[in-house]
Amino acid sequence: MGSAKEIAKDFYVNLTDFFDIRSQHNRDYLYHPDTLLLPSQIDALTAITDPRNSYDSRGFDWTNNLVVMLVKKAYYTHPDFHMKVDYAPWQLYLRLPVQYERLHYKRGVLDTLARQTVFVPNFNFDYRNVWKGGLRDVRFHTEFHQERTLLMDRINIYDNSHPLIVKLGNPDLKPSAVTKVSAEYYDHAGRNKAMYHLSASFNYHHRDVAQSLTYNPATGVYTYKPMNVSGACGALVMFSTDQNIGEKRYWTWHASAGALWDHSKDHAMLEGYTESRVNTVNTLGLNSGANIRFNRKSLNIRAVGYINWRRSEGNMQNLSTLSALEYHYGLEGYYTLSATKTSFAADGTMYSRRGYGSSELNTDDFVLNASVSQPLFKGKLIARIEAFDLLHQLSSTQYDINAQGRIVTWYRSLPHYVMLHLVYHWNKNPKKK
Repeated sequence: MGSAKEIAKDFYVNLTDFFDIRSQHNRDYLYHPDTLLLPSQIDALTAITDPRNSYDSRGFDWTNNLVVMLVKKAYYTHPDFHMKVDYAPWQLYLRLPVQYERLHYKRGVLDTLARQTVFVPNFNFDYRNVWKGGLRDVRFHTEFHQERTLLMDRINIYDNSHPLIVKLGNPDLKPSAVTKVSAEYYDHAGRNKAMYHLSASFNYHHRDVAQSLTYNPATGVYTYKPMNVSGACGALVMFSTDQNIGEKRYWTWHASAGALWDHSKDHAMLEGYTESRVNTVNTLGLNSGANIRFNRKSLNIRAVGYINWRRSEGNMQNLSTLSALEYHYGLEGYYTLSATKTSFAADGTMYSRRGYGSSELNTDDFVLNASVSQPLFKGKLIARIEAFDLLHQLSSTQYDINAQGRIVTWYRSLPHYVMLHLVYHWNKNPKKK
């Protein structure tokens, strides 16, 4: 339930409270299917049960979630439309959950009754300042977010239901928590209605939950255990601008630039070790892009270009520094015949990558697409034929680095095709009463 009330002029408070209660019962009696030879042996299941990993779990939990929102209301007058526009100069959002959890868990010789009561507050705060009738706008946002640790993950269990994998619990596991801060500036007051946008953000991970790993070379068994990892963080800065050229505004251009820094931390198994350690990978990225467009009547032409550079390095012995460059450039056009309303569209883009350790990733792929569309029956039916990647050059492979080392990602996609579209527009207006 909730309620909102104006406690002062243009100042509102909203209180909401949710209460949730749950109960659950899970059990799993594990058997050794390799010893169950014939259907007649079903009666002997008790003799082939895996008692160390069979479990019976009875859980009960409730959550009382109080949400408090404080909002300051204001307005500005738009200079073009001469109308009042509402906005919030600042607002505070508090989520104050109290959570209780009880778990009766039996597994092998383990018979435990565990309880926990946790308070994991979260908050968001937004500030906004608008002047010159909304043409200039500054926004600031900060938040603190945390998630409780499940009681099941904190029970000291030993799960070896898989002969080569052991899973452990961690009684010392703490909730994950992250702080995020961001700011934005918008400026629409330039000449020819130019627009500028500047943004910056930073996030700091007080605690994450990672999986530690231990390997026993004598038995070949891997042991996993959840652990807290602290100190990961990242920052991003972006700038962009859009502007018209000339009084008739046939030409427009867009430019952007940005910088990324990522300090990633996670558990990873280093080469030559039998126990994982907290590994750090630092990534610095710089990017820039621009496009210019000509638009007059039925003709639309746009030229684009983009470049992205990344440098990643870590403390893993078998991880070499990656310094990679990705860029693309191309031209696209669209034209409609005034007599028949037939539309033609085509675009060609060169995608290039350099600096990767594999020649399969250092590629130049020229992607060419084209389409033709024709309206029929006074525009009610539109027929369109589209050809994608005519030269069969598109690659669906991406190379990246996380805190555990390099990863290669393949995306399942249809690399090239020809498709026919038929679209029928049907409108029916309600009868007048």
